[in-house]
Amino acid sequence: MPRLHHMGITVSDTAGAAAFYAAATGGTVTGPLVKSGPAVEAATGRPGAEILLTFVRLDDGVFLELAEYRGVDAARIDPHNGHIGAAHPAITVPDIAQSLARLAELGHHPLSAVMTATAGPLDGFRYVYVLGPDDVRVELLQEPHPGTA
Repeated sequence: MPRLHHMGITVSDTAGAAAFYAAATGGTVTGPLVKSGPAVEAATGRPGAEILLTFVRLDDGVFLELAEYRGVDAARIDPHNGHIGAAHPAITVPDIAQSLARLAELGHHPLSAVMTATAGPLDGFRYVYVLGPDDVRVELLQEPHPGTA
């Protein structure tokens, strides 16, 4: 059965990004692993690239893969959600307030008040966006508790 294994996010600072995503999710960090050579160059299309790969494992076994490219030009994109091709991680957390408190300690704050979805597959979920490293908008979600949806 198909399922999401990981979501890759290219970052400019591995340590800062790993701290952010671990704080947001309570996930465990593995890495960084250093990858380079012909296979990496072929897979990425970036001759000479060295990649630091760090993985944040979520409770359900899905990973966030943080990739910092070194030795090559790395143009910064504008990942604003309104731009075609932009993507954002939407992460279900057990307690949105706890996640926000941990992120505030790192200087990251929500972009709005926590809201509650009222329709569709997220009906009853509490959610909020936080601007993460490299201006990636990260959506935190908390599932509705029985009797609150």
